[in-house]
Amino acid sequence: MWAKKIVFSSILLLAALTSNAEDQEENKGPWSGNTTLGYLATSGNTESKSANFEFGVNYDLVRWHHGLSGRFFSSSQDNDATAENYQLSWSSKYDFSEFNYGVGRLNWQRDRFSSYDYQRFATLAYGRRIIKNKKHELDAEIGGGWSQSKTIVNEDISEAIFRLYGEYDWQITDTSKFSQTIQVSAGSSNTFTEAVTSLRLAIVGSLGLAVSFTYQNNTDVVPGKKKTDTITSIGLDYEF
Repeated sequence: MWAKKIVFSSILLLAALTSNAEDQEENKGPWSGNTTLGYLATSGNTESKSANFEFGVNYDLVRWHHGLSGRFFSSSQDNDATAENYQLSWSSKYDFSEFNYGVGRLNWQRDRFSSYDYQRFATLAYGRRIIKNKKHELDAEIGGGWSQSKTIVNEDISEAIFRLYGEYDWQITDTSKFSQTIQVSAGSSNTFTEAVTSLRLAIVGSLGLAVSFTYQNNTDVVPGKKKTDTITSIGLDYEF
């Protein structure tokens, strides 16, 4: 019940903020971002609930581009938790030219039901904007760094990693946008892969509907745990 109240109250707040979207657009500065809230519940013979919250904040200057993002997802069935996932990421980019840049990234994640209690990644990479126009943007990065993780059997793992990252954005229409990101962090003990596919449809002003599918895979897991996890979420998204 508390989750439902929080989500519904937040939706009302987002709707109120949307009424000032045009004024905000005129005064737009280096700050931008978005927040997404979703909640789904079923009742009857089986009771199930799921809630998701995502946010992203960007600060863009002439050559520097900084971003902070996070995500929380949970689900339960008959009052027993079945999924609980947290993620937090930071990135800083520096443009060498219009199409070339350097980037540093910090990523932390915890999945209560996975093989790992937590996973942390710190990487540096060279990036290239392969495509950049009004409709399509495609970025690719290659680099390396370090990862630290702890398994649910209290095994600490610390190792150097090789990292690949790609991001594609397609502005389908003025009111719809498709995005795809993929990252691969490969070390001697484990390779972590994550792919996120999302679609945003504008409703009114800065308020829209966001649907996403997340695929996560670890090549090395403890006995009894699956290597792959997926998350499907839907919610109201507010851009600012």
